[in-house]
Amino acid sequence: MTPNLIKIIWFLFPLCGLTSTLIGWIETESPTRWILSALFALSLLCWGYLSLRFFGFRKRMRNFLRKLLAGDYEAGIRTHEDFTDEISNLENLANQVAERLRTYDRLRASRVSIHSRVIDLLLIHSEEGLITANVEKETFVINPVAQKILNVKRKSFSFESVLKSTANEAFNKLFQQAVSGRKVNTEGTCFLQLPGMQAPARLGFLMMPLRDRDENVQFAVLSIESSGAPS
Repeated sequence: MTPNLIKIIWFLFPLCGLTSTLIGWIETESPTRWILSALFALSLLCWGYLSLRFFGFRKRMRNFLRKLLAGDYEAGIRTHEDFTDEISNLENLANQVAERLRTYDRLRASRVSIHSRVIDLLLIHSEEGLITANVEKETFVINPVAQKILNVKRKSFSFESVLKSTANEAFNKLFQQAVSGRKVNTEGTCFLQLPGMQAPARLGFLMMPLRDRDENVQFAVLSIESSGAPS
């Protein structure tokens, strides 16, 4: 099946009409010829109007869908309010879809912002040493209690700066087991040395991964259960 089948059939319409008109012009008398010519001219005008509307709508809809797929929910299709037809109704429906997506995106952004602030408050006011791991952003965030335990001033560290350190091989193994392997609460004791620390500290961890509907871990909470002096 050719991808241009509709175009081919579409442009066959005036060709078939022209052929029929020519045959009728040859085979009929003069009054009938003029009637056939008028009908052909009218059908050609209708076909031209439909062509402009259809292919114009096709171009606008394709650009509209590309913008939506790119995450641009402010996109829309320009409509003519003073002139409406069936295609105008489709354009209005497309704009309603875009408005619904914009509303959903605003709600999602608001929820993400609220969740982020709630997590920040819990980290700040928790009496436990906690480390959060944002798997999507590949970032560890440490609360004030954990900062005191580890004797660091920085609040956040990238996965690369922590997991690729040779001193943190056991920690990396335990972390990967929690977020990529079993994806369940995982306990273990291992050394952890963050950038800026003079020596690694032996710590007991409870790693609690949070799974989404697809069973993928996007976020994890690491609770420091016990600590020892840096070795």
